[in-house]
Order: sequence, then structure tokens, then C-alpha cells
Amino acid sequence: MKRVVWAVGLVGLILVIWISRDSISISVMLNQYAEFKRLADDQFWWALSLFFLSYFASVSLSLPIASFLTLTGAAVFGWVALPTIVLAATAGAFLVFILASTVAREFFFSRADVVLDRVRSVFAKSPIRWLLTMRLIPFFPFWLVNILPALLSMKSRDYLFATLIGILPGTAIYVAVGRGLDTILTAGDEPDWNLLQSPEVWLPLVLLGSLTAVSAVLKSRHQ
Repeated sequence: MKRVVWAVGLVGLILVIWISRDSISISVMLNQYAEFKRLADDQFWWALSLFFLSYFASVSLSLPIASFLTLTGAAVFGWVALPTIVLAATAGAFLVFILASTVAREFFFSRADVVLDRVRSVFAKSPIRWLLTMRLIPFFPFWLVNILPALLSMKSRDYLFATLIGILPGTAIYVAVGRGLDTILTAGDEPDWNLLQSPEVWLPLVLLGSLTAVSAVLKSRHQ
């Protein structure tokens, strides 16, 4: 039955793409992006506030769209997206921390009790250092890192500090990638491959790849 569902879904996706092939052409997508960016520029603070709330909600609800939102926000809003994302992510993570410390403690504890035994001794040595490491090089999913310190009774002030500082470098790299994406999208309807030689485009990709590689290596060594 699962194979049938997947097959039907794949056929349906192919049919949708074929039927709408004209509306999803590169030129149309670029025009839509340019129009969306103009609307955001005209209503900048409203659009930025909506983006902040969307990011806050995605982190609070542990939705797996943070990377997409980061790249989109960076492309549309520029480097002002960096403090916006960092503040929204920190606020969303702190809300989860508060819930895991109070009314939802039992709920989250039942889902993280196995991991708690693995990190309890290391966490106790230096909670701030542990959380900084998890934010910089995530060994565990972001939502899990949000609740583990709460279940291990970390101080809220230390949690906010480590979260704010810890997510900054990685977020800055993603925002730089988004800025490079904006450079490509606003270059015109015809792709200009010479843009790939611009440090604004390739350097963030190299940094992102390096960060991912380091995270993978360190994670494999500690498993």
C-alpha cells in the first residue's frame, strides 16, 4: 500500500509539473521573485515583522523550515535579516525552554529521557559550554537542544546567552549564502555563470560546506 501511495504521488507530481510547465519557467520564477522583493521593499517594516513572527513560530513549533526561511529572508531583506533571525530564533527557543521547564516538562521528558542519560554528566561540567557547542556544531536536532537544558535545570539567563551567541556564526553563513542567491536572482532572466566567480556567491558556499563537514566529522567521532 505504501508503494502504491508513493507511485500515485509521484505520478501526480509529474502531471502537475507537466501541466504547469509554462508557469514555472525560470523567467516566471525570477519575475515573481522580483515582484515579491518590490512588495517587501514598499512595506519593509511590515514585511520584516511578518518574517520575524514566521521565524519565531517555526522555531517554537519545531518546524523543519528554518534553513529555507533564513535563505529567503537574507535574499529579500539583506543583512538586516541576520539580527532579525537571531532574535526570532532565540525567542522561539526560549519559549520552548520555558514550556519544557514548567507546564510541558513531563511531556518533553518522556521524549528525551534516553538522550538525557547520555549528556547529563558532560552537561553538568559546564552547561554554557555544552550549549554553545551544540549551537555551533549541532550533534542533536535543534528542537532537542532547546529542551535538554530545561530538563537539566539550566539557568534561563545562561540559556539565552549561549543560544544567542551560539547560533550567530552559523546563521551569518546562511545569510551570506542568501545574499549570494539574491545576487544571482537579480542578475536578470538569463543566468550569468560568471557570477559564480564572485566571492559574494562562492565564499559563503565554501564556508557552509566547511561548517557542515566539521559538524559531520565531530559528530561521527562522538557517536
